[in-house]
Amino acid sequence: MSRAIPAVSSSGRDTFPIALSPQELARLMASFAGERETEDRDYAVLLCLARLGLRAAEVAQLKLDDTNWRASALRLMQTKGRRERQLPISTEVGRALAVYLKHGRPSTSARAVFVSLSNGSPMSPDGISRIVTRALKRAGITSRRGSHLLRHTAASHLVQRGASLKAVADLLGHSDLSTTQIYAKVNLPLLRKVAMHWPREVQI
Repeated sequence: MSRAIPAVSSSGRDTFPIALSPQELARLMASFAGERETEDRDYAVLLCLARLGLRAAEVAQLKLDDTNWRASALRLMQTKGRRERQLPISTEVGRALAVYLKHGRPSTSARAVFVSLSNGSPMSPDGISRIVTRALKRAGITSRRGSHLLRHTAASHLVQRGASLKAVADLLGHSDLSTTQIYAKVNLPLLRKVAMHWPREVQI
C-alpha cells in the first residue's frame, strides 16, 4: 500500500508562501486608530504593502511625482527588475495616502512619499520593515514578521479570490511567470476541485 502513495517533496514544503489570513489582516489594519500623525503614515505604508504587494524598498523609493491622482495610478520607477510599471490605486489606498500627505507628512524638501516625522528625511527599507514589525506586535500577531509577509499576503488573497497568476505576476512585477507559481498552492478552492478522492475500498 505504501508504494502506491506518492512521495512528498521536502523542498515543496519550504516554498509554501506564508501569509496572513483575511481575519489576521483585518485585525492588523484595525489596530490603527488613525488619530496621530505616526498612525496616518504607518497605516498608508501597510496598505501599500498589503494591497499593492510592494516590497519595502519600493515603498521607501516612492516619490511624490510617482502618484497620478487623476488616473488613480502609481508609477514604480526603481523596482527589483529595473522595469517601470504602473499599478492601480484603489479608493482605500488612495484615501490613506491622501490623509497622510495632507495631515501626517511634515514639511520637508524631500520628494520621498514616506519620510521621518522627526526630521523629514526619506525612510529606508529597514524603517519600512520596522513599521510592519511594530504593527504586527500591536495586533498580537507575533508568530510571523517581516514586510515581505504582507507582499505574500496580497498575492495569496488575490489568488484565493480567483485572480489569475498572470494578474498577480503583473502586480508583483515578476518578469517570469514561474516565479509566481508558488501562489498556486494557496488556491484552496481550486485544489479541492482537482484533488483525487481517496478510494473507498482503502478507507479505514
